[in-house]
Amino acid sequence: MGRDADVVVVGAGPVGTALALDLARRGRRVRLLEARATRPPGSRAIGVHPAGLAVLAALGVADELLAAGRPVRRGRAWGAAGPLGDLDLGALPPPYRFVLTVPQPVTEGVLRTALARTAPDALELGARVTGLAQDPDGVTVVGRGADGGERRWRAAVVVGCDGRDGAVRAALRVGRRGGPYPDRFAMADLPDGPELAEDEALIALARAGVVEGFPLPGGVRRWVVRVGRDDAAPPEGGPALAAWVAERVARRTGLRPAPDLVGGASAFGVERWLADRFAVGRVALAGDAAHVLSPIGGQGMNLGWLDAAALARAVESLWDESEPTGPRIAAALDAVGRHRRRAARRAIARAAGNTALGRPVGPAVAAVRDALLAGYLRRPWSSLALARFTMGGLA
Repeated sequence: MGRDADVVVVGAGPVGTALALDLARRGRRVRLLEARATRPPGSRAIGVHPAGLAVLAALGVADELLAAGRPVRRGRAWGAAGPLGDLDLGALPPPYRFVLTVPQPVTEGVLRTALARTAPDALELGARVTGLAQDPDGVTVVGRGADGGERRWRAAVVVGCDGRDGAVRAALRVGRRGGPYPDRFAMADLPDGPELAEDEALIALARAGVVEGFPLPGGVRRWVVRVGRDDAAPPEGGPALAAWVAERVARRTGLRPAPDLVGGASAFGVERWLADRFAVGRVALAGDAAHVLSPIGGQGMNLGWLDAAALARAVESLWDESEPTGPRIAAALDAVGRHRRRAARRAIARAAGNTALGRPVGPAVAAVRDALLAGYLRRPWSSLALARFTMGGLA
């Protein structure tokens, strides 16, 4: 049976699109299947870490994102009683001594445009995958096209980047471990004020719960607050939620952002999941299909890009000499999967720690926590803190 592509990637979010672009640049025939005809509105993923920027630079899209984003060069940490210390991202190794904030729709748009230039026919919208079947010669992906008719796509390798409840992991019958955290958060994009510099992020560990503020392009700051024990349930969204977030920021930090909604606003819970395996035969998982992190720390999308880069290198090496056999493909994907699963376990543990750090505490616990963190932010420990919060060791 002939093949439609060397690799079929399922899911055209930022991870799947980056993987398809990487494979196309390496000379592989790739098909990118996306069930949705249009991208969903809204975004939570805004942080592009140095490790993620390195992946995007290799794909030729970093400069465009840098022009569209806002570099964060300093992180300010406050405790219950005031400032604890700063993290200077200028101490990171070159070339990216900052974290870039850019709305996820912009990131996805840049990646899709680059893919269209490199492989104009790669993306197929409205393609809903329902199953797959492996055999000694390849993988058949089964689903429906945009017209609702039954479709089959044939490839040597398939990668599922279709999210935590995606069809690829389900078809592989790969289990997962994890679940929801007890925490709930609210976020709103509000006008940036003069209290914080344009390149500064704030993490305030108030006794009632964490407050985070990240600058965005266009004079906007994204505020994220943990819903406290004594807080009434936040509104569902819109201007009412923006006012709710602004009031909590003021109460917990003394800063007073204008309660004028200039972007997205949402309330959400957080989860963690880890697939039992990242590869089965000719099929691999990447991004949220393989692992879901608490978004506190903003590393999930970047971790998916590191998955994608590792898979693209492995796939390229398979075709170095001749048409790869099924056992060679399975061995290569399994090796990458085991490596990336170890990295995901570390990332999930870090995200869990960051989430726990921002929970409401009493005065005694707050005093101990703040004293320990103030020491952690000083040299020589500050280098460890910087690596932890910028994805050091996860590549």
